[in-house]
Amino acid sequence: MPLDNFSPSATGHVSRRGFLRTTVAIAGLAVFADLTGPLSAAATDDAVTSFTQLSEFLTGYTLDPIIGSRFLAALKKRDAELDASMAALSNLIKQSGVSDMDGFLALSGTDPALMKTATKIVSAWYLGVVGEPEDAELITYADSLMYRPTKGLLTIPSYGPGPNAWGPKPGSKI
Repeated sequence: MPLDNFSPSATGHVSRRGFLRTTVAIAGLAVFADLTGPLSAAATDDAVTSFTQLSEFLTGYTLDPIIGSRFLAALKKRDAELDASMAALSNLIKQSGVSDMDGFLALSGTDPALMKTATKIVSAWYLGVVGEPEDAELITYADSLMYRPTKGLLTIPSYGPGPNAWGPKPGSKI
């Protein structure tokens, strides 16, 4: 579509044909975005909701789904089979009828791979970090669950206690 059909003429008028083409194109894009956007957003919302519900069972806390979406994305980057593992873990929990994590831990014969998945999820929420030290990804600091037991009693540390608290300098003798 030539731009000169839409460009204002010397008198400041826009051609009707150019205006109509542009309006139809914008309307078409809006309809396309409206049809495709909610489908992918709904799928993402379902995955985050499932992850958050599983996480709430495993940790025993009510959790923030926004932080949950970040944990889920980071965990999926490191484990291509996470969706299948989470589905199997959720199915085991539903089939066993346990009401909390203590009941789940008391189950005998649980697949070690499912326990590893549960441990990854709980560890992420408690530490606020996903991954091993080489590729660790910080998701949250202040909202990590390790601070919940002392919430209101102790201030969440915002910085380290100083250079002498980290240990001796490299190469120095203890």
